[in-house]
Order: sequence, then structure tokens, then C-alpha cells
Amino acid sequence: MNFPLPAECAEILRNRIVFCGFSGGSDSLYLLLALKEISAPLHFQLQAVHFNHGLRGAESDADEAWCREKCRAESIPFRGIRLEVRKTSGGGGVENVARAARLAEWKRLTEMTPASVVVLGHQADDRRESLFLRLFRGSNVSGLTSLRLCSTVDGVTFVRPLLRREKRELEECLRAAGEVWRTDSSNRIAFCGRNFLRLEVFPRLQERFPHAESGILRSLEVLEQDAEYLEQEARRIFRSGSLRTPAEWALLHPALRCRAFRLLLEEAGIGTPPDAAQLERFSELVASPPENGEVRRMPVSGEEGVFVCAGRDRVSVQRMEEISPPVEWDLEHSPVCRFGRYEFAAEQTEADGGCPPDRMTVFFSLELPRKLQLSCRRDGERMIPFGRHHPVPLKKLYSEGRIGIRGRGHFPLLRSGEGEILWIPGVRRSAFYPVPAGKRRMWRIRVRLLPEASGTDGRKKD
Repeated sequence: MNFPLPAECAEILRNRIVFCGFSGGSDSLYLLLALKEISAPLHFQLQAVHFNHGLRGAESDADEAWCREKCRAESIPFRGIRLEVRKTSGGGGVENVARAARLAEWKRLTEMTPASVVVLGHQADDRRESLFLRLFRGSNVSGLTSLRLCSTVDGVTFVRPLLRREKRELEECLRAAGEVWRTDSSNRIAFCGRNFLRLEVFPRLQERFPHAESGILRSLEVLEQDAEYLEQEARRIFRSGSLRTPAEWALLHPALRCRAFRLLLEEAGIGTPPDAAQLERFSELVASPPENGEVRRMPVSGEEGVFVCAGRDRVSVQRMEEISPPVEWDLEHSPVCRFGRYEFAAEQTEADGGCPPDRMTVFFSLELPRKLQLSCRRDGERMIPFGRHHPVPLKKLYSEGRIGIRGRGHFPLLRSGEGEILWIPGVRRSAFYPVPAGKRRMWRIRVRLLPEASGTDGRKKD
């Protein structure tokens, strides 16, 4: 038997552990047998991986059993993985869920197996279908040519050796070798976008434009060249260190900015490519640099607690789990409360209680609520300072208090139980709950930076 693969695959697979996606269809069967033929010369370990999505009931289970038996007959190690994929309304919904579930399993598998790659059986038909589907989504050339010989998604290296082979060619080779394969019954129904293109659109295009198939593949080849050039240039600029400030990002051509932004996310461990909406928000973020030392934040889609932060001198990705979560403080039951790197202590005292006022001490009337809250700031917040009647942006108060940009995300705020800001330690207190004239008893609250964290409160040094 002879199932050839492109010569450029050799160095990618040599001495690796190769996981082959094996559905039982003609594409994956051809790929598995071809990999078996070259595994010994290239010294790689081959293992077949079958995903049972469970969407077709007994037929899905029969496919898995057939794949397992085929691998036993070929002496190829087999791994069956059952996925929980819920059916959703709409054509593309279940496809997207299944794709995400497979990626999560590939990531888990490769993380547990150093020096491993994933090899998939996508062929020319898949490539044409993906081009059209991504055109409908408004993808750039990198997205249009995302099915490539070798690519990395979320840390997983995918190899697709069959992209230049037509499905009918693969099936002719299999028939000549006396092989049979499984056919997914759902592929005959145009219920999703890919099947609609395959069953209804492309046959009619081929009738009207006989050279459409080869022409589309040729266009994909030159588009891939364009995409690779833009990606290399974005990588060069990003690694040069010339992208630091929002202004430098804003001056970058949009075709390079979107790719450099993806590199920024990847550097922070975020492998999912940004979508068009996120790219637009990022462009708006860097186009309007913050003033007065404020830092603006943009949430990263699909990543809980991760933000792109733009300060006057720096654009970065930060994980907010590094910032202490809000803490409820019940004065009646706990006079001392710790928040991150800070310790707050409250007591009722006389006016001449022997504690002179300082920047880290505040006095409130006895009407102060017993339920308080300690937390960090939120973007766009304001406070009514003592002696004023209108709210002032926190960024202005921080600037007046000489609180450094890097420390503001961690700096504590004392709030009422409803979230109203009562005090910014070291900066200003609010107009709420002032001590009435002539009153001797009051609440005194002090805050101190815990010794192990001294010198890291973000305050600017002279």
C-alpha cells in the first residue's frame, strides 16, 4: 500500500508523539494509514484519537467501535474520548460547541504529553468550505487561510498534511487498496452551513464555473502568502519592543495592529484569537489615551477577570484575580479587617483620644453603618469629597494624592454596605457621616500596610 504525504511533514513529525484524529471517515482513514507507513522511518509514536460526540446515538457508538477494531487490526494504539455536546438551535451552534470541546481535549492531551502534535485529515474540500464560511463572518486573510499545513491554536500544534488533496483522490486510493470507511449519515443533510455549501452550493458553482475548485485553491495559496507576510511583520514589530504606549499601538497599520494584538494576548497565555468586536474595542482603547495618570481597562472576551489595560505609557494584559476581591466588614463583630496587603482597625473613641489625625486615619460620626465593605476601585467611579457637594472622578483624587498608576488597581477603598465610597486612605474622605460639631464620641478607623508588603503600595517615590 502507498498513501503518500507531503515531504514537508517529515521534519514536523520526526521524533514526536503524533495524535491522529480518527473519525472513521475516508479522510481520517487515509491519514491514519499514511502515518502508519512513515512512523518507523521518522521515528514517531502514532496514536489514534476518536471523539464520540454522542449526537447520533447508536450510530456514534458504532463508529467508535469500528474505529477501535480497525486500530486493533492495524496495531495502532487507540484512544476513545466521549464528549458532552448538547444540541443547540441553529445550524452552526452545535458545530461550534463540538469544535470547542475537541480543542479542550486536544489541549489537555498535548499538555500531558510533551513533544506531541495533533494531525488532522482536513483536505481541499474542507479548505474551500472554510474559506466561504469565514468570508461570511468577515475574517481577514489570516482567518480565511486558517487551515494550514502547520498552525498553533491555544498552545496546540495542528498539522494538516492533506490540504492539497481532493477528497475523491483520497477515496480512490482507499478503494484501490481494498479499504472501506464509515459515512456519517448527518453529512447527507444540509442542516448546517458546511453541509449546505458541500451539498447545494459547490455542485452548482462547479456546473457554472468548471474551474472554480482549482481557482479557489489557487486563491487560497496566494492569500496564505499574504497572511504569512503580515504575521511575520507583526511578529517582528511586536518583538522589537517598539509597541509600549497607546500612541505607538494607535499609529500601527490596522492590518498589523490586529495581529500584534493577538501576540499580546498570546504572550499573556490567552490562545483564543480576538474576534472583530474585540479588535474594534482595542483600537478605540489605544486611540484615546487616558489623561491624569488614569488606566483604562477593556475585558478580554471569554476570559474571566482578564483585562487589556492602557495607561499613558504602557499597554498590558492584567489578570484581575491578582487583585483582592471585595471584603464585607461587620464593625459590630470584628473591629479589625484585612484587605489584601492592608489591615483596617475601627474603634469608638473620644475627640481627644490621643491619636492625632494623619493621612491613614479617618473619623466618622456614630451614625456610620455597621456593615461596611473594602474593595478596589472600578473604572469611572466618583466620590463626593468632604467639603464639596459634587462628585469628583477617582482618577483626579488619586492624582492629587500622588498614588502611582500601578498601585491604583490594588489600593483599598472603604465603602458603605451599598458600595458608596466613604474613604480613600491616604487621599481623601467623603462628605458622608461627618462628625457633628460638639460631639465627643466618634468612630476612628486606621489602616496600615502590613510589614511583609511594605514599599509596594504604589505610592510615587520622591
